Amino acid sequence: MVAMQRAGEQVSGTGPAARYAAAVPRYTSYPTAPHFHTGVTGETFRGWLAETGQGDDLSLYVHIPFCDRLCWFCACHTKMTRRYEPVAAFLDALFCEIRTVGGILKGRGRVRALHFGGGSPTMLRADDIVRLGSALKTAFNFADNAEISVELDPNDMDEARFDALAEIGMTRASLGVQDFDPQVQKAINREQTFEQTKAVVDGVRARGVRSVNLDLLYGLPHQTCESVADTIRQALTLSPDRIAIFGYAHVRGSRSTRP
Repeated sequence: MVAMQRAGEQVSGTGPAARYAAAVPRYTSYPTAPHFHTGVTGETFRGWLAETGQGDDLSLYVHIPFCDRLCWFCACHTKMTRRYEPVAAFLDALFCEIRTVGGILKGRGRVRALHFGGGSPTMLRADDIVRLGSALKTAFNFADNAEISVELDPNDMDEARFDALAEIGMTRASLGVQDFDPQVQKAINREQTFEQTKAVVDGVRARGVRSVNLDLLYGLPHQTCESVADTIRQALTLSPDRIAIFGYAHVRGSRSTRP
């Protein structure tokens, strides 16, 4: 699934505080969910795309809806699979969508930001990461200084994936940490050691990534004020460029995280 947003419709301002301080819609849905209804058809979407101007700045979001294990706190749209066949079939459809959207735009607009989320984008094999990056850059007009950010699962990472992400031009890496306490990790089915996380941070920085984000989560089983503070202290030793702290919100029948 590819979502597109005109960059001018993001939060205005020049500095980081102005850019991130305001409440904004989830980037995974554009236009946002309340704007969709049964009257929105493929032709409606085609019309939106056709309105894009030659000089418009664009943001792209690519969603990979698969994980090799499910984190029990997560409410993102994903499903668990241990086989690659469903992922490969999804990629076939995704490449078709990329060609279709790019064909409607016909080179109009300039991509300033591309984000890969999920799910777990790093479930993709290294050669498919390269193929996907190439397909996007063929279909869309990218600015020379476009930001390319990827959500990484440290449990997926290997040298081939590091190199593939570097090849597609990743500039920002976002790592889900949640909590470094082993008891908490076991309770949420998200087990990864501090050493694994550090190895990934070191690996992306060694390949020129200039921005690293760490996601932390509070309100989880077995957490205490002390344990959360300890996770934050450990995270800071990695010198992240940004830390995103979310609160766990339990919704009956589902799980959710909120910033």
